[in-house]
Amino acid sequence: MKTPDKRLRVLLVEDNSDALEGMVEMTDFLGHQPHGCLSAEDALVVLRQQPFDLMITDIGLPGISGLDLARQAREIQPLEIVVSSGYARGPDVMTNVGWLMKPFGIDEYAALLESAARQ
Repeated sequence: MKTPDKRLRVLLVEDNSDALEGMVEMTDFLGHQPHGCLSAEDALVVLRQQPFDLMITDIGLPGISGLDLARQAREIQPLEIVVSSGYARGPDVMTNVGWLMKPFGIDEYAALLESAARQ
């Protein structure tokens, strides 16, 4: 596995613990530094404590939605944001965030991280 030119600090927000664990493992395997959160509320706390290069969040979170989290995250720190869903991208998704359709494989995920690392 090729080591990325830039090791990203990636905040992963997913309320399904198995899916989150898989994303954390893939992120680490691809040479980046993952931090997982099971809720938007936890992610907001972490965003106030440490810097990240990229946040990937599920849209359908309990409590604060992934879209609201994306808006609030940008007020806390400048970072790339990608939202993820098993549904088609709707008009409510901001144009200044990336999109990751579920389910996705490691090749698609690796390409997303590679693109973010080039930013």
